[in-house]
Amino acid sequence: MNFKASEVAKLLGGELFGKDLELRGISSIQKPKEGTIIFCQSLKDFERVKDKKDTTLVVSQKVEHESYILVQDVKLSLARFLDFYFKEEHPSGISPKAYVEESSVLGKDVYVGPFAYIGKHVVLEDGVKIYPFCYIGDYTHIGEGSILFSGVKVYPKSVIGKRVRIHSGVVIGSDGFGYYQSKEGIFKLNHVGNVVIEDDVEIGANTTIDRALIDSTIVGKGTKIDNLVMIAHNCEIGERNIIVSQVGLSGSVKTGKNVVLAGQVGVADHVNIGDNVQVAAKSGVSKDLEPNKIYGANIPAIEWSKWKRIYVYLLKLPELFRK
Repeated sequence: MNFKASEVAKLLGGELFGKDLELRGISSIQKPKEGTIIFCQSLKDFERVKDKKDTTLVVSQKVEHESYILVQDVKLSLARFLDFYFKEEHPSGISPKAYVEESSVLGKDVYVGPFAYIGKHVVLEDGVKIYPFCYIGDYTHIGEGSILFSGVKVYPKSVIGKRVRIHSGVVIGSDGFGYYQSKEGIFKLNHVGNVVIEDDVEIGANTTIDRALIDSTIVGKGTKIDNLVMIAHNCEIGERNIIVSQVGLSGSVKTGKNVVLAGQVGVADHVNIGDNVQVAAKSGVSKDLEPNKIYGANIPAIEWSKWKRIYVYLLKLPELFRK
């Protein structure tokens, strides 16, 4: 793939300084290559690659280099560049090895790969891509331009919006973990609700989202969910949330807009998290969190022998308070 620096500058809405080089692709700060474009998000990045010849750098401030493009936001420019020059391509058509119920409705430019199963009264809008070994349960509706990669399982009556990306191994709409303990034993509560995934959501590999008991488990517009996340029944995830790997949300958790839950955060049931909240990695959330704040309660890794001494002192705190 060849392109000129001036073409990239026009695409990014930036200004080219120096040579209008012919470039052969992109390379990283860690492994810079001559003849490529390199995106520098900081002066530290620039220092690492400034001596590379025949490269065009993308920067957010003026620098001394033979060729560079000045932009306002380097990371946003990188996203636009990758989307334009490395655009995903997806197939079309229904594989003869796929199973599609006659009552289902398929739009234009739909792809259903080999060994995929499309149940009764399913709607796949225009441009939906269902990769091999996916299961789409009865009465599911999938919006325009959504992509389900290989091995996704969608239980019946799920609703998936437009431009949603769901990666391999995701399970949507499985039973909520709901039981009633009585003297006679543990009785299962049959979850008869569903899952609603709104527009422009992305769900990482091997994430699970349980269906609601009666109503809907909801994931709001624009939310991005990492791999290996657990979202329990009746949760309502707000718009534009970022939920990082190994987060676990118990039943009926509600989050506002622009919430960030870092890796391995655990949230107890029926907790409400306000708009713009950020929760640090490994934190446990057991009560409601007010909006527009950063929360965290975790212990970073320290030398084991030191932690054992600290732990001994922690056990003695009640005695010290009594004194």
